Amino acid sequence: EPGAVASPAPAGSPADVARGLRELWAAELDLVADRVDLDASLFDLGGHSLTAMRLINRIREKWGVEYPLSRLYQEPTLRALTAFLAGGDTGTRTVVRVGPTTEQQARFANLHSQHARPQVFNVGLRVDLSGPLDTTALHGAIQDLVRRHESLRTRLVREDSGGWRQEVLDHEPVDLPMDDLTSRPEAERAEEVRRIVEQASDTVLDPSTGDVLAVRLLRTAAEEWVLLLVTHHCTCDGWAVTTLLKELAALYRAAVTGDGHGLPPAPQQVEFARWQAAHYEATDERRTDYWIEELADASFTLGLPLDRPRPEKLSGRGGVVRFTVPAEVRTAAERLAARRSTTPFAVAAAALSRLLTTRAEQDEVVLNISYAGRDSRAFESLVGCTATGFALRVRDARDGTLAELVDRVGRTTVLGMEHAMPPRRVAPAMLRRKGIRIPDRLDIGLAYESSLDTGLDLPGLTTTVAEIAPEAARSEFIMVLTPTGDVLEGAVEFSADLWDATTIEEWTREYVRLLGEEAGEAPREAGD
Repeated sequence: EPGAVASPAPAGSPADVARGLRELWAAELDLVADRVDLDASLFDLGGHSLTAMRLINRIREKWGVEYPLSRLYQEPTLRALTAFLAGGDTGTRTVVRVGPTTEQQARFANLHSQHARPQVFNVGLRVDLSGPLDTTALHGAIQDLVRRHESLRTRLVREDSGGWRQEVLDHEPVDLPMDDLTSRPEAERAEEVRRIVEQASDTVLDPSTGDVLAVRLLRTAAEEWVLLLVTHHCTCDGWAVTTLLKELAALYRAAVTGDGHGLPPAPQQVEFARWQAAHYEATDERRTDYWIEELADASFTLGLPLDRPRPEKLSGRGGVVRFTVPAEVRTAAERLAARRSTTPFAVAAAALSRLLTTRAEQDEVVLNISYAGRDSRAFESLVGCTATGFALRVRDARDGTLAELVDRVGRTTVLGMEHAMPPRRVAPAMLRRKGIRIPDRLDIGLAYESSLDTGLDLPGLTTTVAEIAPEAARSEFIMVLTPTGDVLEGAVEFSADLWDATTIEEWTREYVRLLGEEAGEAPREAGD
């Protein structure tokens, strides 16, 4: 129920807590307890993400306290842990309201609890800033973001029924740890930035405690900075990233100038969850009927060549290969889309389908397509995850010209968007109605992030925004294409259990070549 919750008593005296923590660290890191310095970093002593998770579990077992993982990443010392536990500051918060979860929140809560490397669900940004940064104004802008958007202070709680509910927590001050690296030699400074960025991307957030945001600021020169901002996917998608950056700019500008920010009231996830439930109830039968017909005889297994035998269960290890679709190739693809009265996405999906089915020597592929899900204008500026997926079945992907394949993919995509429903919701209906088992998750995915805008306009500053990601994989193969300037920036997230990065690099080169050659050579219709 909403209301104040009393904080538990301190875990013990500072000396007793420090002694107990030293013993835990020593056991995990294979060290002598008395030699663990209070200010030594867990990660400098040889710790890593799994060590951090095990320590959190041990702390919970020993003291009954839920210590936020992101806090351990931000302050990875015995001194910080001791102060937290001995002071009785266990992070207990006031619940200000309770509501149903969105479909996306429930899905990510389940996936997070099951995945071997849950940091794969991080949405991470690195913002390089040049100029006279007002750090107080920046900190205030981040505070205001969290105050405005309940999703950044919401925890997901499992109910006795096995489902989930969301609890919105009161606003508490958000820490902005700052590391001043200006005194270090250039090479050492660059290496430390690389290490901290990698550590930030690998931070394990936890939606079950409301620990869904981590921020950190690095100073690398007198007027050079790196801001790291990591959120959990249950609170953020590509569309929401654009909103976050625009609002951060408006709030920073307001703090610097003293003027109002001019932002409208923010929509919230509790309201979206209620709208979504009503919308689904009204349209579920029609959408389910479509997918039963579309997928009943589909082939979901794609026999792509592997670099090593498929394990019984994927470990979650992964990597990201980045590539660029040059301006002339992007232009050719967009011209082909215009001639066929479809979208650039259809061209991109057709080319990927042809590449994969050719590699697998099969005729069809079923792709998981990421769909923004912003079907109501009331929630266009929601900071939350509304993205969903649907199955795009591409038949006869190796037959005919690319233009002909684009036509088929375009028509199927429109129908898929009109009936958007993720496979995990189709699967039980398919089994119930047809007695056919289909997977509730698809292994191969494509996202075309035309709504993502990472521009950040801060007064007096030059900014560059880049995504950061851990070495982990949500699935087997996911290609993401983002229009950026005149080019398409591409990234493939892949399972390292199945492929080497060099293999994926070869596939991306072939994809760009195929897209350029076939889109550029596609015949024009009479009158074009």
